[in-house]
Amino acid sequence: MSYQPSDIIKNAIKNNKLSHAYLFYGDKGVDIEKYTFEAIKIILQSLCKKKVIEKNIKELNYFDLQIVEPNLEKNVILKEDVDSTISKLFETSLEKNAIKILYIKNIDYGNKHSLNRLLKFVEEPVDNLVIFMNTNHFDSVISTIRSRAQNIYLKTENINEKIKMIKEVTNNEVVLLANIYANKNQLESIDLLLFKKTYDQIINTFKEALKNKFIFKEKINEIWSKFTNDFVLNILQFFFYQLMIKIDENNPLFPNQENLINQYKAKNIDCFAIQLLIEKLKKDIHRHANFTLQKINFLNKLEDKLK
Repeated sequence: MSYQPSDIIKNAIKNNKLSHAYLFYGDKGVDIEKYTFEAIKIILQSLCKKKVIEKNIKELNYFDLQIVEPNLEKNVILKEDVDSTISKLFETSLEKNAIKILYIKNIDYGNKHSLNRLLKFVEEPVDNLVIFMNTNHFDSVISTIRSRAQNIYLKTENINEKIKMIKEVTNNEVVLLANIYANKNQLESIDLLLFKKTYDQIINTFKEALKNKFIFKEKINEIWSKFTNDFVLNILQFFFYQLMIKIDENNPLFPNQENLINQYKAKNIDCFAIQLLIEKLKKDIHRHANFTLQKINFLNKLEDKLK
């Protein structure tokens, strides 16, 4: 990372200059939720005067922190969710002057109704309210939000530097690897041969499914085990992400697969919905014991989206 958002928050607290709104955005390979969470933790540590050891945002038990997430079924941040969350935030405070934190995940999923509601607080700051927003699709965030919030760009390490580290894979996989894994430690800890095998199997499945769409679920199910789980989810996530963006001729996420990507683009698949399904599964799959049931439920939903 070129700099840490935690340093910005620490300095703001030290100088009593917290912004009323922060927008964290970054490359697709950056875990924006992780860095947003770390920034929120720093504020809570300052307020509570004790170390905050929780490992994720869901574990935090701070009564003046409220979270808005995109609705999974409708693929949008709903106005009613924003309304109810803001109401809770101002009704539950135990201290009149306590700092309140409103966290909007994936702000690019907001529609005109939910964003107009949020804009009232972004354009007209409320005392003791700090708003955190994040996105991996900065260009999709409306300009009013971007201009009113302090933008913090989270950048991955230089891809060329990562490529130098990876000698066991071909250029077909290396760019994808460099985008999925945001730091050297992550890259060094994975089984590159298993990644390579999983990558090839998934690409072949996408190709075969163009001729017979009914084999997609069956083939992915065969490839997908507890050992390949992270690889499968990341490769699927980036494949559908590639369908949403213009292919970078100099650095495509799936080199030499432009024809395959364009064939799937022509299908007008609801890739935003699939991205949300994958993000939800990534969070849920480690918390629930029945891996097989979750996998099958996901594949059934994914099959519906691909029809």
